[in-house]
Amino acid sequence: SVQQLYQHVYEMMAMGNTTLFLDVFPLHAFYKERGLGLLETCLRSRKNIYDKAQPPVLWPIGNETLEFGTNHSEILKAFEAIEAGNIAKSVEYLADHEQRNILQPAMYTDQKLVALLRSNHLSYVTGIPSGAAQAIELTLANQCRPVEDDRTIEFSNSPIANLADIDQRMAFVLKAAAKFDALLRSNERQRIEQALEDIAEDRGVR
Repeated sequence: SVQQLYQHVYEMMAMGNTTLFLDVFPLHAFYKERGLGLLETCLRSRKNIYDKAQPPVLWPIGNETLEFGTNHSEILKAFEAIEAGNIAKSVEYLADHEQRNILQPAMYTDQKLVALLRSNHLSYVTGIPSGAAQAIELTLANQCRPVEDDRTIEFSNSPIANLADIDQRMAFVLKAAAKFDALLRSNERQRIEQALEDIAEDRGVR
């Protein structure tokens, strides 16, 4: 049924983003507490804690689908860039890690999901059938629906665009990152910061 198809997209998106958070957040927390030198040392053995940690590593996707803690080169490069003060470059490295090493195997190898995303996008761009699809977009605000200003970034207007293609998706992600950086440097900064605080405190999300 249509509801089952929607549920599949929801579950795949939830699993992908949960997996992404569980991979990336501990890296930032470790770097903040221990610094770059110890992070570099421990990255080599990070994957070894999967079967040995107490309490166990929270990794609901399973090691069979995506191995926990693989020492991908983009991780260290991202934090070296942060250490050097090159935040823009660190965003590129970390985004590449997130999209290529985590989300690609966790979500975008699922052919059912890929087919659903492509058919939704084609329907949205062409308007056939009318009103049946949603835009693929990112809203830099504390709400689920797009806002009528430059805080909403669209994926593509091409009917053959494919979100599962890593190169197309990276272009979208980096465009959103550049917009986020520009907004933080503009008079919109306070509104963006307030939205992030609202999300963090679980308030005002619509």
